Amino acid sequence: MTATTMTPSPTQLAAARARNEAVWRTSSALLYAGRIDEFIACWHDEARYEVAYPVGSFPALVEGRAALAQLFKGFGAATERIDVHDVRFYQTDDPEVAFVEERMVAELVGGGRYENKLAIRVTFRDGLLAQMFEYYGQRAHGELLRRLGLTA
Repeated sequence: MTATTMTPSPTQLAAARARNEAVWRTSSALLYAGRIDEFIACWHDEARYEVAYPVGSFPALVEGRAALAQLFKGFGAATERIDVHDVRFYQTDDPEVAFVEERMVAELVGGGRYENKLAIRVTFRDGLLAQMFEYYGQRAHGELLRRLGLTA
């Protein structure tokens, strides 16, 4: 017996891309505006955020909405302003998976700047963010954590 998988039609993939990209853009705008509770509402109950390159004591994996809220509130509190540039959204042939590239620039409380390029594998479930697996410039992220006193 051979298992077959159904390839979504171009129309189905276009609809998935529109839905997923709208969720991504809405959630990102809320995050960068510091509206963390609303940002967290864009996440599935089984939320999962993971980084490819953990730095210092920064956790490689954060699970659950409450833990995500704590993580992102901490980042938001350290920034005066967050902007993103060069956002690229790539829908895969799996209607629930996309890749996002972006360049983040944050002005930090008390002066300084954080700039990093990100590549993120995003999984959606029930029209919400379910998982993110994030690659970022490890040196820039490490420097941010040192500035915030979160790692040596």
